[in-house]
Amino acid sequence: MKLILPSKSITVALGLSVCGIGGYLLYLFFKKDDDEYKITQIKSNYKTLEIPIPNEHVRSLIGRNGDNIKAIQQESHTRISFKDEDDSKLRICVIRGNRDACIHAKSLIKEFISSQPVLIDDEICVPQNIVGKIIGRCGESIREISTRSGAKVNVSNNKAAVDRIILLKGTVEQVNCAKMLINDIVTIYQEEEDMRELTLAKREPRSQPKSSTVLYSDSPKVERMSPFPGQTGAQFEVYISAMVDPSHFWMQIVGPKATELDQLVEEMTEYYGKEENRNLHILNSLEVGDVVAAEFKFDKKWYRAEVLKVINQERDPRAELYFVDYGDTDLVSCKEAYDLRTDFLRLHFQAIECFLAQIEPKNGKWSNEALDMFEELTHVAQWKKLLAKINCYWNREKMRAKRESSPVPGIDLYDFSNDKDVDIAQELVNHGYAVFKEGIDSNSS
Repeated sequence: MKLILPSKSITVALGLSVCGIGGYLLYLFFKKDDDEYKITQIKSNYKTLEIPIPNEHVRSLIGRNGDNIKAIQQESHTRISFKDEDDSKLRICVIRGNRDACIHAKSLIKEFISSQPVLIDDEICVPQNIVGKIIGRCGESIREISTRSGAKVNVSNNKAAVDRIILLKGTVEQVNCAKMLINDIVTIYQEEEDMRELTLAKREPRSQPKSSTVLYSDSPKVERMSPFPGQTGAQFEVYISAMVDPSHFWMQIVGPKATELDQLVEEMTEYYGKEENRNLHILNSLEVGDVVAAEFKFDKKWYRAEVLKVINQERDPRAELYFVDYGDTDLVSCKEAYDLRTDFLRLHFQAIECFLAQIEPKNGKWSNEALDMFEELTHVAQWKKLLAKINCYWNREKMRAKRESSPVPGIDLYDFSNDKDVDIAQELVNHGYAVFKEGIDSNSS
């Protein structure tokens, strides 16, 4: 048998094929190794940076609708987010991207924070009775202070203190501006208060003062209470303007309304003091409940009054008048009461009917000596300030013809002109003119 050997051309072809396959396999091996190197290199170049940011700068760093942080991301080619942290002072900013991009974003953030103004916390102390002026109606005044100064302004909640702390936060310039605006309000209020004190000091008594014969007893006196309304116990300054007895008297609250009343009385006295003006307001008849203008005999000034009773007499009908701003009464000829000009009704009636809350008359009836002592202790219609504190209310039946009656406040009353406040009710008890009501602890007054 003849052996047939492959030709030379076939051998060469097979050799080339084997070489080609080997080369291709070698290419795939090295390509895979190169791709893995690239992937490893990319992963090793990817970084995450965390930067603590002061909480007060986070909002400005993010910007409105995130515009500021988006701009930093775009410029640095990074992704930036914030961690939710419990720390109230710091917030963690997380930066993701390649190494150079992260470093660039970090420098942009630090540059932004360093350009932000330094915020400080400060406070200012103001008298309790001025806080309402600083806050304003529905918070209008305090919002204006914050808007004009740029500082955050908050009032402390300690309503029982004589002074209130106002907390301020902002730059040094903003805080100083807020302080200036607050001090301006305080100064204006104090100037108004001084002017009001000067005006009230000129008030003339509406009755002859009692000669002082009262000696304060050696009973325990209560510690001085600050005469600022709005504090614990709601203490406030008052005048006692008229009285029937300790269970039935009238007070006026010392304040801007008292000054407005004095101005009103001066206007009415000037107007009705002229005969030609009185002739314009002559009344043909009077009815119970009418509010009129009338002259008070003691001081010859004109006041607002309500008709309580009309006594029809043939020759000279008379009317019993209740002076709505003071609480006292008088009997005048009907022809001496005049129609009240409408604009003289602009001020609410100022007399507040009230009673001493904790005591009642000894033996069921107030003696003349008790009335005299109460009048001396409270300086009725002499315009000496006392301190009052509302204790309770009594709902009475309707007394006035044309208006609903308000609940009558029972008050505790103090003379605070000495080193310690003197409890008026306690003094009446100590002198034997009154007793404490059942269930009232005499040591708690």
